[in-house]
Amino acid sequence: MAAAQIAKKLKDRRQRQTLVEIFKKIDKEGNGYISLSDYFNIFTEHEIDLSENEYKRVLGMAGPDGIIRKDDFIKIIRSSPYFFGIFDKNKDGVVTETEMTTRAELAFKALDKDNSGYISEKELTKLSSRLTDEDMGVILKKFDVDGDGKLSFEEFRMMLDRNASKKKKNNKK
Repeated sequence: MAAAQIAKKLKDRRQRQTLVEIFKKIDKEGNGYISLSDYFNIFTEHEIDLSENEYKRVLGMAGPDGIIRKDDFIKIIRSSPYFFGIFDKNKDGVVTETEMTTRAELAFKALDKDNSGYISEKELTKLSSRLTDEDMGVILKKFDVDGDGKLSFEEFRMMLDRNASKKKKNNKK
């Protein structure tokens, strides 16, 4: 009996720690709170439609100013079977940062071989063997918004989002 309680406490502590890390990742300014749109964007980034019930539930749990503080974020997540149903991929009752990683983040990490936080033109060539160096140069020039000769994660995600939009458009024709 005591062992089961200890295991549950460890699992709860591990889950809280993971949720704090996820919150920090969303709270880009580091001000201790996120907006409702930041929260809903979690689902958008994973291409998941939020159910109307979950949307209303979160609206009701957020502060009257539409702000979600860290502890509120943890309460919202912990009380959401919807969230766990989507993100707890191995069904162990704990949502990990890995389970919350988007396809774009996985692709970016796979290409960023030197873990610099950027994708260089050389690393970008690993994207496809069918594209020439000239093609890669054009892609880099088009999506390298700040002109530093490499793609940040945001620039890379913009490139993927644009590609996904084109595919959706072509599939509707």
